[in-house]
Amino acid sequence: MRNILLLGDSIRQNYQEYVRNKLQNIAYVHYPNDNGRFGYFTLRYLHEWIRILSKYGEIDFDIVHFNCGLWDVLRLSNEDRTFMDEEEYAELLVRIADRISILCPKAEIIFALTTEVIEPGFESGTIFGERKNKDIKKFNQIALKVCEQLKIGVDDLWSISKELPREAHSDMVHYETDIGIQALGNQVVKCLRLAIEGA
Repeated sequence: MRNILLLGDSIRQNYQEYVRNKLQNIAYVHYPNDNGRFGYFTLRYLHEWIRILSKYGEIDFDIVHFNCGLWDVLRLSNEDRTFMDEEEYAELLVRIADRISILCPKAEIIFALTTEVIEPGFESGTIFGERKNKDIKKFNQIALKVCEQLKIGVDDLWSISKELPREAHSDMVHYETDIGIQALGNQVVKCLRLAIEGA
């Protein structure tokens, strides 16, 4: 049985149990209770999550599947820019992938592209901030270039999310509905199965 580690924001939290159930006969799927939030939060807490979920080194992860982006593209209402700039996002993805490689040296790394939102994509409303799909698309393009450069896998959740009807959303950002969970979860399962079979 393979050991898979799922990391990421609340989108990952939406599909994690579904993925675990679907892969229960071929892999152990692990994930932290914590939300990965911003890319910097993920970078900071990687070693703590991995230390605990690996049972302090007893488990070697074969695949690490992660995402970050929704928090990083947030535009605060008093600023005409994303929370993180494009160059910084590219550098951060490199740093996260490098740290995963150090902490999980045997693992294949897969990055999941950021999913589409219903604009303004922020539950508190535009008085506080918003997310724009044009920014998500731009950040996904950056991620694709980084993944190509680092030769790590890509799980295209962006394309899946773009095809989903509005009722797949549980709010402007999340997909905590049967339709949403199954669509994103099945894509993640498909991606992970391919990685397992190709190993």
